[in-house]
Order: sequence, then C-alpha cells, then structure tokens
Amino acid sequence: MTGACFVLGDARVQALSEAVQALHDTPYISCPFFTEDEIQQLRKDVLAMPFRDAQSVVGNGVYQDFEVCFPAPRIASLDAVASLLEDGLNQIGQQTDLFESDIALSDCAVQRYRAHSRGIGIHKDGLRYRNIVIIITLAGTSTLYGCTARNGAGRQVIDDSPGNLVLLAAPGFKGLASAADRPLHGVDKVTGGRLSIGLRCERQ
Repeated sequence: MTGACFVLGDARVQALSEAVQALHDTPYISCPFFTEDEIQQLRKDVLAMPFRDAQSVVGNGVYQDFEVCFPAPRIASLDAVASLLEDGLNQIGQQTDLFESDIALSDCAVQRYRAHSRGIGIHKDGLRYRNIVIIITLAGTSTLYGCTARNGAGRQVIDDSPGNLVLLAAPGFKGLASAADRPLHGVDKVTGGRLSIGLRCERQ
C-alpha cells in the first residue's frame, strides 16, 4: 500500500480481529497497523488543530502534563482513521458479539507532550467509555505502560511506536471480567516529546 490511503482491506481486518481476540487474555495489546505515510499525514493534520493546556490534576490525583485538543474535530485523516477503525471493529463485533453496542468513536482527543514532560499519571479511563479504547502515537520518545496497581506495581511497557495500534479493553467488552478491571496505564519518560491520538466510544 502506497500513500496515505487509509483503506481497511482484509489484512487489516485480520490484524484487528487478532488484536481484539487477544484482549481476552491481556488488558492491552499493540500491533503494527499504519504505514509511515499514514502516520505522517495524521501528524500533519492534527498539528494544525488548536491546543490548550490540559487540567494539571484530575480525579484520584492524576497529574496531566501536556497540551490537548479536545474534543478534536473528526476531519481530514483523523476522520478517515476513525471511520476505518469503526468499520473494522463493527465487522468483528457482528461476527463475534464481543461488544455491548456498535462501535462509534465519538470521543477524539489529541495530546501533545513537551520534551521532558512528566507525562500522565497512572489512571483508568472513565466508566462512560465503552467497549474499547484506542491509542495511536504519531511522534516522540516516551513510554506508555500498563500496571496492576496505582503504585505502579506490575509495570509493563506497551509498544506504541508510531505505526502501531494500541487497544485497551473497556467496560462493555465481553472479555473484560468487570468494569473494575479496566486497565491502569500511564505515560512517562517523555524524553523526546510525544504526540498521540485517543479514540473512545462514549456510552450511548
């Protein structure tokens, strides 16, 4: 595939299906998914969006040290990617009944971290986010990680290199035992900055 064409295709449906199935055994999964041209186009389009400083501390004392565009408008390549993922995940959902509802990525955020930012503290995504959480990193040098406790125990690095697709289980996904089991995760070691997209399904 050449150029930033954002075509779903059988190979991508297969990769997406394997990743979703893997969420039965792990709370987060990463897989190669995007071409370099697609990442470059996404980077160009989201950097043209307006950013503001994120609230420095949110629920449970979670620190946030980044700029955010939220809600990010679903335009240009961001809309192309969101639509591609919706189509693929809904095909999988219809075949497997893994999701409580159709996938509609209504919550879009772009986060831009400065070099040597603290990142974002250990947290769980809100209960209003359902089925699956998607993270796409576009640039920078940082560490996305999951853990088993808010003190950082059981830390496991998640490979969110540009080009990879990261999926996290959310309430409503049939492989998640309970809403309380939604994964703890955070970002640190932001030595070279970070630019990432978060796509989520709000409760319908």
